[in-house]
Amino acid sequence: MTANPPQTDADRFLRIAQREQRGRLTAYLGAAPGVGKTYRMLQDAARRQADGCDVLVGVAETHGRSETAALLEPFEVLPRIAIDHQGHRLEEFDLDGALARRPDLVLVDELAHSNAPGSRHPKRWQDVSELLEAGIDVATTINIQHIESLNDVVAGFTHVRVRETVPDGILDEAELIVVDLPPDALIERLRAGQVYLPDTAGRALANFFTPNKLSALREMALRFAAHNVDRRLSSQLELSGERADFVSGERLLVAVSPGRGGARVVRQAKRLADLLHAPWTAVVVEGGSARGVHGNQREQLADNLALAASLGASLMTVAAADVGQALVDQAKELRASQIVIGKSRRSRWFEWRHGSIAQDVIRRAKTIAVHVVPLDEADEKPARPFDPYSQRDNVIAFGLVAAAVALLHLVQPWIAFGAIDLLLLLPVIVSSTVLRMRAGIWSAIWAALSYNFFFIPPLYTFTIHSPSDVVTFFVLGLVAIVMGGLAGKVRRQAQTSAGVARLNASLARFAGLMGSLSDRDATARVACREIGMLLDVEAMIVSLEDERIVVRGNDRFDELDMVDAAAARWTLEHGEATGRDTGTLTSADWQFHPLKTALGIMGALGVARSTKERVIRPDDATLLASLVDQTALAHERLVLEAEARQVDGLRERDRLRGALLGSIAHDLRTPLTAVIAATEAIPAEGSYAEEVRIARAESRRLQRFLNDLLEASRIEHGTIEPKWESVDMTDVITSVLRDLRQDTPGARVATQIDADCPFISCDPLLLRHVLINLIDNALKFSPSDAPVDVELLCQDDRAVCRVMDRGPGLPADRDALFERFHRLEGSDRVGGSGLGLWIAKNFTDAVGGTICARNREGGGAIFELALPVPDSAATLDKADHA
Repeated sequence: MTANPPQTDADRFLRIAQREQRGRLTAYLGAAPGVGKTYRMLQDAARRQADGCDVLVGVAETHGRSETAALLEPFEVLPRIAIDHQGHRLEEFDLDGALARRPDLVLVDELAHSNAPGSRHPKRWQDVSELLEAGIDVATTINIQHIESLNDVVAGFTHVRVRETVPDGILDEAELIVVDLPPDALIERLRAGQVYLPDTAGRALANFFTPNKLSALREMALRFAAHNVDRRLSSQLELSGERADFVSGERLLVAVSPGRGGARVVRQAKRLADLLHAPWTAVVVEGGSARGVHGNQREQLADNLALAASLGASLMTVAAADVGQALVDQAKELRASQIVIGKSRRSRWFEWRHGSIAQDVIRRAKTIAVHVVPLDEADEKPARPFDPYSQRDNVIAFGLVAAAVALLHLVQPWIAFGAIDLLLLLPVIVSSTVLRMRAGIWSAIWAALSYNFFFIPPLYTFTIHSPSDVVTFFVLGLVAIVMGGLAGKVRRQAQTSAGVARLNASLARFAGLMGSLSDRDATARVACREIGMLLDVEAMIVSLEDERIVVRGNDRFDELDMVDAAAARWTLEHGEATGRDTGTLTSADWQFHPLKTALGIMGALGVARSTKERVIRPDDATLLASLVDQTALAHERLVLEAEARQVDGLRERDRLRGALLGSIAHDLRTPLTAVIAATEAIPAEGSYAEEVRIARAESRRLQRFLNDLLEASRIEHGTIEPKWESVDMTDVITSVLRDLRQDTPGARVATQIDADCPFISCDPLLLRHVLINLIDNALKFSPSDAPVDVELLCQDDRAVCRVMDRGPGLPADRDALFERFHRLEGSDRVGGSGLGLWIAKNFTDAVGGTICARNREGGGAIFELALPVPDSAATLDKADHA
């Protein structure tokens, strides 16, 4: 259902008007690049254009595919606008041009695209939102990994985090069209070069485009689309005001009865739900079954509800007098496709007198399938306990009738005889409304007999001579009984509604109290107090701290005995209900329920009752579940608030640390420059030649360390802004070797440079710093007699620089290799800040390159830096979003 359903016809009409004023969004959703989203979008647009629709192509990326480019020929293509950014000319979607042109439909490819700096909006989806607000229809494309809510999930199993995401909200009202392609077919397209260039395709096949990952992405795309369709359907039903007499997808509703056969019905519903892979809900109707059960049936109903909960059903309680109608109404509300209900063997006479709930459900369900589970025998009707209030009500009803008869006998001479029977209905109505239904029926019988005895000749006998008096007597009795029954039914419904209102008010009050507290002990204390009053139980909240069970919220119980502690520990460790009246550790006096949240188990709520009856009554099961959920959310909020405060403190500490490091680095840079100049001026000759060389090397290393600190401060403050230039990497490598004193004969660095390597577009200072860190790192880890190899190669659309050493190699776990302050273990012979590779990774990302590391055959490590050449950089970037 929608988050804000319309409450009145005015609200509904307002939302309909707002929707009509907006454009309609059609999104072509794919599981991965290359499935043909753009191709399908252009095909559908061509059909709409043939039907007379004014179609404008705002952005359509062909990615060099001739068959996609051919589909663009019939369309008017909007010229893109040029944006100059740091010496580069970038082309982006012309939003103002599309608004001025105002076609019926605009095609805007790659919804997750990031616009160039200087555009009106930083993201393309914001451009699309403005088009929709202007009333223009839009068609776009997106991959499942670019949806914000699924970004973490996709990254978890693909190990590739997509930085460009789209908020889910923009797709809420979109018509999703899934463009699907089996994994094997997509892999064949990739191998044939129809998705990426051959070199890029090889890397993609080894990492992202594997059959398992593609199958998982495909399933996510289909599930997301199905959820979107279901949400849109619910929204449309709310806006139209129609009842949901049809269903989409399988959902089950099972009616839980208080009899022994209820467990069989629950198990049958579970098996059916598993076969259909459908969610299911167990429903108890209060007022018809729950509040009318007594004795052993109350215990049996609680067992049936516990069984349904343990099998994965959602529990729901409905207040209604008509059980059959309530079940059908609830099924329509949940849009259930099937209802499961049990039917015991009853005599025809019993069903004629009391009716059959199963037959009522079948007759009223209409389009909803009903599964009737036959039960072998009828449940024994429990003996009702003696109720003194019922006897009192009968006495009061008799007194009301007697008073009315006495009064009518006194005023009989002054009123018409025909009004006596009508006036005798007054005590019947009063008894049925104020007292119980049984008292109202008895008052109807007594009123009819009194009318015969005191007012119909011959008086003071039950004999009736006149046929008209016979008819009057029976009509009075029938009317009195019917009116008494109706008044009693209305009274029961009013009592049920009042009970539901009190329950809702209690839950709202409980939620308000939980939201106003900011201390864990106070939250536990208030929660236990309110739960104790609502459920008439003792309550406590336990948690596991330092392997010890800690009790909160109830000062009467400081600690648990051994059995209760074992039950509490099991709940905290396994997240399952334990203790009395459950299926685990039933010898405990307390019943524990886990406080589960997205952050884990926040603790456990313990409830107990001093008497031997069941701890949680059947009609309180759903109330307890709501209270447990709200208590868990309150504790989760406290944890999140504490973490937020801690994060703020860490952020402030990091800011101060960065400022301190930057200040220290700046203050030390000037004297260090003087020291380096002095050591360079001292001749490396004579008896102190070795000391001079050490001073020079260590001062240069200290200078690089201070530079790392300064660059780390820049990265943390987000002030890296590349200055793009055409760069010859050969010159950069030569400059780096000169700074590292590795350009002289006998140097440890050997170079192999491809003479045909083209110029690249890059920031030379950032690139120089990356290479200094990589080569210096290789020199530190390589033996003094082993060379470090530097290769510069040109591979199709990128320039690749490899730095290879003969050191100890990389550890098995390389995930933290490029993290800040990470240093390899067992490297006491080398120094360093642990910032070099982290800085190299951030600088490489800033200039649009990639950096990776692997072990070298024969020992050592290889660090590979890849940078795009000018004409291919944009193409590679866009192919990632195809």
